[in-house]
Amino acid sequence: MTYSVVPTTDGSNTLFTSQFNASYHSVHGALEESKVVFIQLGLQYLAEKGYQHIRLFEMGFGTGLNAALSFQYAGQHGLTIQYTGVEAFPVPIEIIQQTNFSALFAAPFDEVFLDLHRLPWNQNHLLLQASIFTKWHTVLEDFESANKFDLIYFDAFAPECQPELWSEEILQKMYNLLDRNGVLTTYCAKGIFKRTLKKVGFHLENHPGPGRKREITRAIKL
Repeated sequence: MTYSVVPTTDGSNTLFTSQFNASYHSVHGALEESKVVFIQLGLQYLAEKGYQHIRLFEMGFGTGLNAALSFQYAGQHGLTIQYTGVEAFPVPIEIIQQTNFSALFAAPFDEVFLDLHRLPWNQNHLLLQASIFTKWHTVLEDFESANKFDLIYFDAFAPECQPELWSEEILQKMYNLLDRNGVLTTYCAKGIFKRTLKKVGFHLENHPGPGRKREITRAIKL
């Protein structure tokens, strides 16, 4: 797999991967997309509902940007996170270091961002004294968990790039992983995707997207 570093319109970088012929974030603003779709729509939403400890599952650890922003938000707002991420195709840290991602964070979160890539796979790690970070090097289809989650970041590549990850079977799996009142957030707002979310049991909310993205989705397990 080859990668290219691509600047986006908000000054942050993203990566383009030849394997999927896709970028990891919106070219109209990688940082803005992550903050709006995942932090505001997901983590902040639960924090404002009174959650102090949030069990977070991310489909697609990718560049680590969503995870790092989550630990930063938690650290700044007195929260703790139990983060579990799944990634089938880890990005080498040498590629990550070619981007400006760590420069987006003030200390100590710039080092936290790099630590997310340095830390070994398939192990639990203590971060920021009380939060837990675990990243699994596996495909989503093989991931199993006896634990429930409060929040899912569904950040797979677009349906046309990875159709197998947008199937009814996978979305049912996401529903089953969530605890009651759990939330799934994603940048995708395609009609067929939303109909499948409803079919497996989710209550849907449409929200304005970042940049040129008209609409994004929050799905709730009532």
